Amino acid sequence: MKNNFKGFTLIELLVVITIIGVILAYAIPSYQRQVIRSKRVEAHNVLTQISARQEKNNAVFLQYASTIDAGTTPTASDLGYAGIDFMSSPDYLYTMDNTDGYTITATAQGSTQVNDDFGSDDCTVLTLNSLGQKTPLSCWQ
Repeated sequence: MKNNFKGFTLIELLVVITIIGVILAYAIPSYQRQVIRSKRVEAHNVLTQISARQEKNNAVFLQYASTIDAGTTPTASDLGYAGIDFMSSPDYLYTMDNTDGYTITATAQGSTQVNDDFGSDDCTVLTLNSLGQKTPLSCWQ
């Protein structure tokens, strides 16, 4: 009696699984790099937003604020960012030092952002100061 069963052989199945494995080996790391880069861009936006608020604070009160988030209303010594979503970000911790103008720092935290590097530069700590200097510069491009 002749068997007319048509299906996949084990070899065909193994070839398909191997092809899927190779594709995933390239796709997953690429996706993870893009997620890290997008969160870094988000940190750039927050640092720029805090810097703009500092400059506005300086124009109104003739001094830079010393804190970012002590209250919800801007004062001479506080930018009024309490309760804003980015202040409780799981990806970055934002701090500010007001010695010689101000320096705003975004420090990476969380499981993905702590692996952020761009070429030879470590992008886990981003800074922006009152002179507009951004470090590390390559991480801002």
